[in-house]
Amino acid sequence: MQGIHGTVATGLLSRFRVIRSTDNDEMRAYVARLLTPSRATPAHEGAQIAAELSAVDLGAVSLVYGRSDGDELHVQNTEFLSYYDVHFAVTGHNLLECEDGRVLLDHTTAGIISPRMRADMRLSDGYSQLHLRIERFALEGHLERMLGQPVPGPVRFQPRMDLTVPALASWERLVGQLVQDLGSPTGLSAGGGGALWGEFLISGLLLAQPHNYSDQLARRQAGSGRPPSVRRVIELIEDDPAGDLSLPRLAQVAGVGPRSLQRHFRDFMGVSPREYVEHVRLSRAHHDLLAGAGSTVAEIAFRWGFGHVSRFAGAYRARYGVPPSQTLRSACRPAGNGI
Repeated sequence: MQGIHGTVATGLLSRFRVIRSTDNDEMRAYVARLLTPSRATPAHEGAQIAAELSAVDLGAVSLVYGRSDGDELHVQNTEFLSYYDVHFAVTGHNLLECEDGRVLLDHTTAGIISPRMRADMRLSDGYSQLHLRIERFALEGHLERMLGQPVPGPVRFQPRMDLTVPALASWERLVGQLVQDLGSPTGLSAGGGGALWGEFLISGLLLAQPHNYSDQLARRQAGSGRPPSVRRVIELIEDDPAGDLSLPRLAQVAGVGPRSLQRHFRDFMGVSPREYVEHVRLSRAHHDLLAGAGSTVAEIAFRWGFGHVSRFAGAYRARYGVPPSQTLRSACRPAGNGI
C-alpha cells in the first residue's frame, strides 16, 4: 500500500459519491454542507467546470473526496473553519494559503488548516483532493487524554506536511489503508470500526505533525513528572472545581508563592492556574449540559463556579463551537424529533 497516492484516483470513494455536476451553485451548496462555505472562480470567464464529491462520515472523522475538470479554479473559504482539515493532493496540485503560511500541495506535500482559520486555494485543471476532516472537540479531547491535562486550544498545526518524513509517511499510509478499506462493503470500517480508525488517525497526526503542544506532548511521552506543588493544586481543582480557587488559596495548598505556582503551572501544564480552573469548570458544565442536568444554563453555570453567565457562555462557545443553550436544548429534545 502506497498511501493516498497508491490509491486509484478515478473512482476514489466512488461507493460514497454524493454529487457529480456542472452546476456551480449546486456544488457550492454541497461543499458548504460537507466542509465549509466557499466561493470558486474559474481562471477563464465562461469556463464550464465539471465536479464531483464523495463523502464518508465516520463520526469524529470524515473523508471528503473532490475532483474538478475544465479550468483552473480559485477557491476561497468565506467562513472560518470550525474543524481540522487535512488536504491531500491526489492528482494535480493546489497552492494553499492561510494565515500561517503558503503550501504547494502535490504527491509529496499535504496541508492542514486549523480552526479559526480561512484558506485561499488555487487548483490546477483536473485537480483531485482528499480532505480528512477531524472535529475540533475530538482532536482536542484526545490530546487532553494524551497529555493528562487541559488544552485551552485550539491546537495550531504547522500547515505544511512533508509526506517524505518517516512518521508522516506512515500516517499517510494509514489514511490510504482506510480509503482502501472503505472501498469494500465488508471492510473493518463497515463493521462499526469507524471510531477505531478515527482514534488511531488522531493519535498519529498529533504525534507526527508539529503543533503548538508538541513540546508538551514530547515531555509527557518521555515521562517528565510534575512537582508535588502542581499535583496538590490539580487534586484540589479536580475535587472541588466550584469552590474557592483563587490564586492565594491555590498557592497556600501548593506550599509555594503565587509567582512560583504560576511558573510551575506554565512549565509543567502549559497553562496558568486560572486557565486550568476554567477548563475543569467548563468540562463539568459541558457534561451537565449534555445530560440535561439542569433546567437553565445559568443554573449549571453557577453550579460549577461561574459568576457571570455571559462570560461562561462566551468561554463555552469558544471551546465547544456552539452556545451552551444549544447543547442544553439538544439534551432536552424529546426522542423522535429528528435533527
